Amino acid sequence: MNVADVANRVRRIFGDDDGVQITDDDIFRWVNDAQLEISTENEELLETVATSDIVSAQAEYTMPTDCNVLRSLMYNNMRIRGLSFAEFNEYLDGFKVPQNQGGYGNARPEVYMVYGGIITLFPTPNENIINGLRIYYSKHPASVGNMADGLGVPDRYHNSIVQFCLQQAYEMDENADMAAFKGNQFSAHLQKLKDQEKRASTEYYPTITTLPGDEMDCNFGGFYG
Repeated sequence: MNVADVANRVRRIFGDDDGVQITDDDIFRWVNDAQLEISTENEELLETVATSDIVSAQAEYTMPTDCNVLRSLMYNNMRIRGLSFAEFNEYLDGFKVPQNQGGYGNARPEVYMVYGGIITLFPTPNENIINGLRIYYSKHPASVGNMADGLGVPDRYHNSIVQFCLQQAYEMDENADMAAFKGNQFSAHLQKLKDQEKRASTEYYPTITTLPGDEMDCNFGGFYG
């Protein structure tokens, strides 16, 4: 599916086959807004992995610019714990530095924080590793700006995007009833797909039971600082 498929359906349903009322720019803007809404509502939709080389004595690494939700971070195939900005600084304050060492020193990282799009590892790595940092995250879909552009979400969301665009078109036409109707259709269809994907995730992925003492290892709230 591409943007032209969405535009043709929207204009035909709205009764504007010639594109007199609904311009291409309207379509691009609405499709981008719809895809962003979809990816925000369903954080597990566009899961991907990025890698970065580890550089000895370098603590900071750049987050992917299309990151929506950070899932996990692995250093040399080992998971490290995410902390919030405050927790990270508290961790540093409580870190025991050997008496014969003038500073924190470099070692295998144990924790990280994300602040301002920058990942900070601690301790600072003491080795060079090609693709040593693996970033597991859900991404935002790429923006569209051409009728030939493909959609940034799976084809099963095509109908949701059409409903969202029609909602915007009816709002532009000051037809409040139809705008509300299409808005409800969009929300209902999005929720249905989200529920289906959650069931599939439960079926194919094992449930992890959190045991006493595991809370710090499952501190997902620290991913965004």
